[in-house]
Amino acid sequence: MRAIEVGLRFLLQQGVKYVFGIPAGSINAIYDALMDIPELKPIVAKHENSSGYMAGSYTRITGIPSLCVASSGPGATNLVTPAANAWKQKLPVIFITGSVPSTKLGKGGAQELYAEPIFASITKMSRTVLDPHKLPEILAEAYHTAISGVPGPVHLAIPIDIQMTDIGDRELPVLPAVQQPVMDLAAVEAAAQRIKDAGSRGAILLGNGAKAASDSIVQFAETLGWGVATTPRGKGAFPENHPLSLGGYGLSANPKASDYLNGGNHEVLLIIGSSLGELATSNWEPRLVAGRELIHIDYDHSELGKCYETHYPVHGEIKLVIAELLDQLSEDGQEDESAVSDILTGLAEAAAGSEQGEEKWNTRSAIRSLSAAAPKDTRFFLDIGEFMTYSIQNLLIESGQAFDIDINFGGMGSGLGGVIGAQLAEPSRPTICITGDGCFFMHGLEVLTAKEYQLPILFVVINNARLGMVYHGHMLQYKRCLDDFSQERVSIAGIARSLGLRHAEITSLDQLQSEQVKEWLSSGGPVVVEVIVDGNEIPPMGERVKFLQGATY
Repeated sequence: MRAIEVGLRFLLQQGVKYVFGIPAGSINAIYDALMDIPELKPIVAKHENSSGYMAGSYTRITGIPSLCVASSGPGATNLVTPAANAWKQKLPVIFITGSVPSTKLGKGGAQELYAEPIFASITKMSRTVLDPHKLPEILAEAYHTAISGVPGPVHLAIPIDIQMTDIGDRELPVLPAVQQPVMDLAAVEAAAQRIKDAGSRGAILLGNGAKAASDSIVQFAETLGWGVATTPRGKGAFPENHPLSLGGYGLSANPKASDYLNGGNHEVLLIIGSSLGELATSNWEPRLVAGRELIHIDYDHSELGKCYETHYPVHGEIKLVIAELLDQLSEDGQEDESAVSDILTGLAEAAAGSEQGEEKWNTRSAIRSLSAAAPKDTRFFLDIGEFMTYSIQNLLIESGQAFDIDINFGGMGSGLGGVIGAQLAEPSRPTICITGDGCFFMHGLEVLTAKEYQLPILFVVINNARLGMVYHGHMLQYKRCLDDFSQERVSIAGIARSLGLRHAEITSLDQLQSEQVKEWLSSGGPVVVEVIVDGNEIPPMGERVKFLQGATY
């Protein structure tokens, strides 16, 4: 049996289901081996960059490590961006790149590249495999490295002759046990006592890591009566129609969340599953932490105390930590039901008072209309651009819905690839990708990938005929910008038509109602909806501009 086939059968044994990538000469042995392993399904993308985002989102949603492959040379360098994104998001994606034959290394073979050091800084392990008999064990080591401790991506460069070498009948490698983070019970007890002492004078900020424990966090917040805000990536960890919801904090913050968290009405801030970076904290806003004590819960010990002094750092699996905190709070039984009721009522009244009246047609009103029209179990997958600022602020993510955005690394077009992985992860869930014309021009042909695999994704493309976030950022920061940031409007619906895709062109709110959205999602394949707007309104991105201005003086 060829070495690469043994390795692929090992990955299949671990639960890997898909091979994301694009076939090419130096990895042809992988795709040939898939002919004999029908349980491993190839997903052939239109660009290696997109295939990496597909793998990452599939892994994030299912918890199952993904395999993403690319050729040597340009294929490998095209995977650097999604590998960095997986590194940023702590996703156990296995990246395999091909290489020229091991006997020809350094002799100028076509597409030759020494990829190992290129991936070294953005993976937990990057290695070149030069012994075919060791390939299965090295792949098992890479897999174990990816899922152990704090998860993260790994990379192997495998020359084509190493892949193809017959190594005979081999037993598949056996993985050692994976050690899970050990909960610091003393730290949990100290945090629980501080929470009890704070009474009603506390607030909660949720990051993406909190999503794994969202149900218990709702119970936890209701027990305390504390207001709950979410970071941009944490959006969806707490239902935004809940009376305790403050909405989003950080980039494109809900004013209610900013006023509450930056105000002086609480003495304890409980942070769950956030790295507290620029976009999560409104450019590290000092008022967020001024005059209060921080309790920070995270499964990655390195995040605790990294950005702010943390008085009560708690390391452990977030779901288990929240369960332990709930046990300790219920044992105490000191909940002040009248205080909790007052807070719930006050926040509900504030939410009701913030409702907007009828709006004119623009990006914000289009996002709000889409939010209201979407099914109650929709997964929204956001791309990167001006439209995301409106989406973070105006998509109302309710219980049962989900929200994804690869915002920390922030690659344009990441949503167009990522949403395909998301739909494969949850095939029965309504899935809507919100993207922009700039992202579409980068990776829009992935809608054809969705067509080829019959994925019923609704692609909503906000077309303002410009790089909107760049345009408005320059106008806010420099009061001028190059004409090159805008272009003559191109019909994206027309592009979809030429690809044989269902499509629609939207220019008013009455075209973006629940009956249309339901019909698009039930079509059995992808639908491209072009939303045509002027895009002249200033998006809610002021904190991002402040950060960039800091680099000018």
